Amino acid sequence: MLKILLVIGVIAAIYFFFIKKSTPLTKERHAKKKSKAEDDETMVACEVCSTYITTTEAIVATGKFYCSTECRDKK
Repeated sequence: MLKILLVIGVIAAIYFFFIKKSTPLTKERHAKKKSKAEDDETMVACEVCSTYITTTEAIVATGKFYCSTECRDKK
């Protein structure tokens, strides 16, 4: 009886230390892949001064990218 409990205890310890801990790591890896995709920003040139800026920083007007409101107003 004691041998059976010992075997069950060893199996439970292996499960909790190795198998159960691997699950949060895979979730963390998926989260890192998503954040890398979100951080990947495309650089575009301003229509007026040809300064390169990211698409999140750019001002879009009539389908064109501008680096500032001054450049947008010049056009």
